[in-house]
Amino acid sequence: MKVLELFGHHISYSASPVIHRAALRVLGLESEYDYVLTDVSPAHFPREIERFRESGVGANVTVPHKRMAAEACDELTDDARMTRAVNTIVRTGTRLTGHNTDIPALADEIRALSPDGVRRAVVLGNGGASKAVQLALFRMDAAVTVAQRRDGSLRNVGALLRSADLLVNATPVGTLSDESPIDPEDLRPEVAVLDLVYRPTPTTLVEDARAIGARARNGGGLLVGQAWRSLALWLAPEGITVGPEIADPMLAALLDELGAESV
Repeated sequence: MKVLELFGHHISYSASPVIHRAALRVLGLESEYDYVLTDVSPAHFPREIERFRESGVGANVTVPHKRMAAEACDELTDDARMTRAVNTIVRTGTRLTGHNTDIPALADEIRALSPDGVRRAVVLGNGGASKAVQLALFRMDAAVTVAQRRDGSLRNVGALLRSADLLVNATPVGTLSDESPIDPEDLRPEVAVLDLVYRPTPTTLVEDARAIGARARNGGGLLVGQAWRSLALWLAPEGITVGPEIADPMLAALLDELGAESV
């Protein structure tokens, strides 16, 4: 059995195994491949990467390891290099290539929310996920303002949203809780909301946005979008083609797992 894995820490909530196994079933590969969680602390991440370098098949990377993964790879794609964040690792021999499949997946999600384009966006957080959001928006010619607790700018998010048409939550706030990263009074009907958190579905932020008539999506679409692209990279050397059509059964499996009707 060839094992694909997700490197992260405190990730027992992750639905990645569910959606990847759904894709592998559709592809008829469930007896050849599996997808598992590898929960590892930052202190032990370098050791796990060296183990993967010798015997790994394919890996995703999530918080808090995306930047460390970029440093550990021998080669980075342009997207991974520009963000200094890796969410997908492809192993060839003992060489590791770092990719960032979050960026095209984010672009899809942003276009779904804002088909007429984005003029100005406010992004909450400044970690690896935020860097991917910023790059995706930059390529759409959107002006981006980053708000974070560290410099106090998060306190001014209400004022920032008065001139924005998109809000993206790129922090983990709201994961497995009813917490929201901002006060609901700061939201505006004309500002679309993309919350990268997907568990629970909907998140409190998404519920608050929809309650005032704003368009809003959670991170389920992003999870699926980056996942099928990762799977395509891992299986391509085996001569197996994976395209966007695999997203439908992956999304269906995710919604079933979350007990939700949509993202």
